[in-house]
Formats: sequence, C-alpha cells, structure tokens
Amino acid sequence: MGVEHLLQMKGITKRFGEAAVLRAVDLAADRGEVHALLGENGAGKSTLMKILAGWFEADEGEIRIGGEPAIISSPRQAQELGIAMIYQELKLFQDLSIAENVYMGREPLKKWNRLIDWEAVYRETGRYLQALGLDLDARTVLKSLGPGQQKFVEIIKALSQNARILIMDEPTASLTEREREVLFGVIGRLKELGVCVLYISHRLEEIKRIADRVTVLREGEAVLTCSTADVGLDDIVRCMVGKPLDDRYPKLKVKSGRELLRVENLNYQGLLRNIGFEVRRGEILALTGLSGSGRRLLAKVLCGIEGPYEGTIHLNGRPYARMTPHLAKQCGLCYASGLYSDEGLIATSTISENITLSNLERVSSAGLLRAGRESGYARDLIERLEITCDEKELAGSLSGGKQKKVVLAKWLFADAQVLIFDEPTAGIDVSSKSDIYNIMNEMVLSGASVIMISSDLSEVLGMADRILVMCGGELRRVLPRAEATKEKILYYASGGGID
Repeated sequence: MGVEHLLQMKGITKRFGEAAVLRAVDLAADRGEVHALLGENGAGKSTLMKILAGWFEADEGEIRIGGEPAIISSPRQAQELGIAMIYQELKLFQDLSIAENVYMGREPLKKWNRLIDWEAVYRETGRYLQALGLDLDARTVLKSLGPGQQKFVEIIKALSQNARILIMDEPTASLTEREREVLFGVIGRLKELGVCVLYISHRLEEIKRIADRVTVLREGEAVLTCSTADVGLDDIVRCMVGKPLDDRYPKLKVKSGRELLRVENLNYQGLLRNIGFEVRRGEILALTGLSGSGRRLLAKVLCGIEGPYEGTIHLNGRPYARMTPHLAKQCGLCYASGLYSDEGLIATSTISENITLSNLERVSSAGLLRAGRESGYARDLIERLEITCDEKELAGSLSGGKQKKVVLAKWLFADAQVLIFDEPTAGIDVSSKSDIYNIMNEMVLSGASVIMISSDLSEVLGMADRILVMCGGELRRVLPRAEATKEKILYYASGGGID
C-alpha cells in the first residue's frame, strides 16, 4: 500500500436527531483495491457510503481523495471527484437501450449541429462492454436483460463518468451463481484499471474470495480493519454481531407428512414445459436455476399471478385447472417476494396494515375494520417473530431484514400452508438470515411447507430437504439433500444431463 491512500475518511460522525449513527469511523482504501465493508443491518455501512457519495453530510470528520481534502455536499460533487455508487435496487430506464442508459443526461453532441452524436454513444458504450469482457450489444433494450446483466450496465455507467472510487451495495443480491462469476471477473478488470471498489455484502464467502481488506462496523463504530487473508469467517461474524453465531444454517430434521401440493404436466406459453413435482407437510423444497430458467415465473403461475396454464395444480388433494391469487390464498398457497420490497409490502402503510392486509376478514366486523383487533394481531406476530419495532411504524422505514420478517408475518396471518418464498435472505445480514431460517423451521414444524427460491447455493444446500433444478423453463433434476452438491446443481442448471 502507498503512504498516501486514494481514499481516507477520518473520524466520520453522523447523527440523525440525538441518535449517533456513526461514531468517529476511519476508513482508508487504495487504487486497485477491493475493500469490503461489513456489518449487520443498521450498523452504519450505507450511511458511511452515502456520506462519501454526497447524499448525507458528516457532522464531524474529514475526507481526503488522493491526499487532498474533499468537501462532498452533493452527489454531483462526488461524481466530479470520481466517486460513483451502485445501489442494490437498479436505477435504470427499462425501455431504453444500454447505451442510452449509460449516457442519459450527458450525451455527446455533434459540433456542427449540436444534435446527439448517437454513433459516438454506441461506440463508447461498446468500448466499455468490450473492455469488461461483456458480450452485449450497446443497442440492446434494457428490459430484455437479466438482473445480472443490468448490474453491469450500472458499472459501465459509473466508469463512463470517470469513476475512480466505485461503491457497490449488495451487488450480488439478485444474481445467479454464473452471473456472480461474471461480476467477479469484471471486478478483477476494475482492479487492473486502478479503480478502488468499496464492496458492501452479507455473503461472507464472496468477501474472502474477492476482497483485499475488510472493515467491520458494529453499532456505528469500526471494530475491525484487516487483510481478508488474516481473518476467518467466524471471526468476522463474531465482530459483526458481538457474539459467536453457532450455526449459519440451522436446518431441523422434520418428518414429512401428507402431500399438500402436486403439480402435473404444467405448461405456460412455451416458457414453462412439462413441470411436475410435489410438496409434503414439513418439507423445505428449494427451487433454483440460472437467470431465465423460469423458477420465478413458475411461482407466479402456481399462485395465479400469471396464467392461464395447461396442466393441473393439486392443492390438498383437489385438482385445479385454473388458478387465481384469491383462490391460491384460500387454499393456503402464498407467494412472498423477498427480492424487491415494493413487491411484498406497501412502504407507506403501517406494519400492522401490511400484516393484516392478507386476511382482512379476521380484523373486520360487519364490513368495518376494527383497529384494535388489527393492532392486537399485529403486535402478537411482531412479538412471535421478534421484530423490534412498533406496529404503527411505516413498513418502508424498516431495515431489509425486518421487512422480510413483516412479509412472513403477513402470510402467517393468512394461514399459509405452502409458502413460496422468493430469495428469502437476499441483501440481509447473517444474524437476520438466521432469524429467517428459524421462522421457516417453525413453519415446517407446525405442519406447513416452504418452497424456497434461491440463488444462494450455500443456502440451498444448508436448508433444503430436496432441490429442484430448473433450466430453460424445464425441471431438469430433483436432488435429495444427501446427494446434492454445488457442482451437480450448476451442471443441471447449465443444461447438463440432456439425453
């Protein structure tokens, strides 16, 4: 490391009202370094990075870029200093091309008529795509790309703004295993270009793989900074939560019971073909595959969000040739989105309103909502799921881990018997992940079952009784827990095993 760091943040303190979110935090990073920033939700990671990106101003402390003092009071000032932030949720225009997204608002103009020089826009975007080893056409419309490819567009947009410090907030939360590998390759190229990458993630295995150094925040303070080669995962977890975490995947052995769901010869618009499987009481079934495999579409067809379909869905032994969301809920089949909070919650409504929305009949009388009854049910579920909040808080004010618990509470209130949980732990810390897994355990112990859609193969192997691997809209293989490995899953997810 050089004597003068590319980035130095010294004594950064930030208060919101009387609460100190950051307390005298120091952070230093160099050119060509991947520096991981870890901590539980609420530890201060995002606040520290938003100070660097110009969204917040620190109450105390100093920032230096390239050895020079830097005053950053707006995102534009951060951009002028070569700082860019890529957020967990994409901020792109889906109906525009890759190139239009990259150069939105700063398109190069022709000198002679001051019109946009589209040839230059496509040429320069293509140059960045090629430099990062991405086989994409700059003219491709964004909505035709998967989440992983769209994440790379965000990176190119930042690089085209001459970013030398790139902040990545949970970049792999929505990516498949293959897309992560491509992202890691891109990060390697960024290092070669001398870009400093500040990397926020809750997936500790990838931190050990790609980060040069790590800083751990706990309750607004930096409690550890060291080389990743000098620290183990258990030590990182202990620093994050302040205590050892005994088992990251607390899978319980639950005897499976009668069949709750059976799918026979399910087809949908040529996108899903000949799908067939069953789920029993007390079972956690994982549904995995690469982007475009059809796993999320399958979940939405099963719950009546997409349709009509060909084939038969059996619920509690009764066949259905057609499904609607209302009918699915009546039968105890529920879909919980864990990837984007706006799919599972109403951010501007209270926690109690979100929880009881799935079963208003239980909190109504004579067609009128009973506020006291609603509040009582909500408080009971908040206590059972150990959500540290008040039922009158707005759902949008909660951390990612708490929001996922509220989503679970909503479907528990609806008496879910088969819960399809889409990316249950994407973007949340290890302690919150353990809470989510234990809630899933409680559900299967009570006789319900869980279908877990997940891109995290460690999670799949750690929590599932059986694993359904999809590829190209087909169910390619069903793997019992005892026979499953990452290699086998990736083999079938990539199209292996075709006769």
